[in-house]
Amino acid sequence: MKIKKILLAFLLLIFITFSLSSCGKSKKLTVATNAEFAPFEYYDGNTITGFDIEMIYEYGKANNIEIDVVNMDFDAALISVSTLKADLAIAGITANETRKKTMAFTKSYYSADQVVIVKSGSIYETLTNQEKLLQELSKNKATIGCQRGTTGQYYIEGDAEWEFDGIKDTTCKMFDNGPLAVQALADGKLDAVIIDSAPAKLYSKSISGVSIVNDVVLTSEEYAIALNLDNTELLESLNEFIDDFINSSSYDSLINKYFGSDELIQNTDNKNLNNVLSVLKGLGNTFLITFVAFILGIVFGILVSFANGLQSKSWYAYFLKGISKAYVAIFRGTPIMVQLLIIYYVIFRFFTGDAIWIAMLAFGLNSGAYVSEIIRGGINSVSNGQMEAGRSLGLPYKVVMKKVILPQAIKNCLPSLGNEFISLIKETSVVGFIGAFDLTLAFRKIANQTYNYTATYLIMGVVYFAIVIIITLVLSKLERGLAHDRTK
Repeated sequence: MKIKKILLAFLLLIFITFSLSSCGKSKKLTVATNAEFAPFEYYDGNTITGFDIEMIYEYGKANNIEIDVVNMDFDAALISVSTLKADLAIAGITANETRKKTMAFTKSYYSADQVVIVKSGSIYETLTNQEKLLQELSKNKATIGCQRGTTGQYYIEGDAEWEFDGIKDTTCKMFDNGPLAVQALADGKLDAVIIDSAPAKLYSKSISGVSIVNDVVLTSEEYAIALNLDNTELLESLNEFIDDFINSSSYDSLINKYFGSDELIQNTDNKNLNNVLSVLKGLGNTFLITFVAFILGIVFGILVSFANGLQSKSWYAYFLKGISKAYVAIFRGTPIMVQLLIIYYVIFRFFTGDAIWIAMLAFGLNSGAYVSEIIRGGINSVSNGQMEAGRSLGLPYKVVMKKVILPQAIKNCLPSLGNEFISLIKETSVVGFIGAFDLTLAFRKIANQTYNYTATYLIMGVVYFAIVIIITLVLSKLERGLAHDRTK
């Protein structure tokens, strides 16, 4: 009965925590973006800026609304709108009939073109005719890169709703962002990249060895702001603002500021310091998510182990055993990325607090399934005679388990628990997909600012490796200390 009360109290605590986090909303708009699409949205130091961002801040200023910009992957930005995680998304988004089924779009605020970037000196660089360029790409069975979920992808693969026939006999290779695609092109892994003209100018200047095919525009499109289908009041307000803004001097100033030259506007003061602070913040969040998830995992793991070991034949004992087995099967049988997305976008669909909280819970639940099996193995490693001896003395099952079996089991489990902690640190690298800022996202931000992906990602790998080595050494020392205690 005590276990049942503890379990119910823990679930009630989680429910109250997330319910309170959703209350007391002020007049604020949560704006989802993908800050890897300069000059529309990008990081300048630790601040997200760009044409789109400044425009939406102008909207907030005009309507006395606080704007909270959240960076996430492009796909996640679109999902966040349809699932009410964000009030709107602005990230160089083009409206089409498929997207209009799950989200609403404002009037257009910017006209863009799709262009082709190729290797400097390649056979494609001198072509000035669209038809001839597409024929050459098809003839050579080219591998063409693009950002996932963008117009470039649909143009390469073909899409009836976008009215694109596709580029025959070519292979589409998708990347998380445009700069990664252009870097792959520079490294010789692609034959071409299709992307919007404004960022293409910046990427071709910042990344050596590539250039835009001059005078060739594949297609034109209109950028709009995406929001939830049911938010008609916000849609009307944004449309009124866009009508006024695009005819104002402020709009002309932004156009001139971000598209008047091929140079990206960035504040270079304290740039290295900002990068260090960004990495430290990401590292802190990574450890925070890992520590909390690990503690939750131990709690869930112990509860599940107790539930599976209940000797009672009451209905709640069978119920708890069934729930525990299903819990372990589900969380061990599905990828952590899938679990994170389901928990964030489905189970806690209406949660609007910091995504880090959801990340902690998701990884805690995932860890709990593995910890429960680790503890079960630890319990099985303790001689059955100790349980029998305790019961023969008249001690209840729960007392023997708590006072005799578990202390020894936990000690036997320490090496495996240490490995679980290390696994959690590495697995948390996917939390950026729901907008949580971690160590991986910090390095991605730096890479997108410097366009030096090779060095930045190598350093990121070294940092993760150093963390794991340090933790491994600490755990080894702890294990030796425990082994020494046993021999005394």
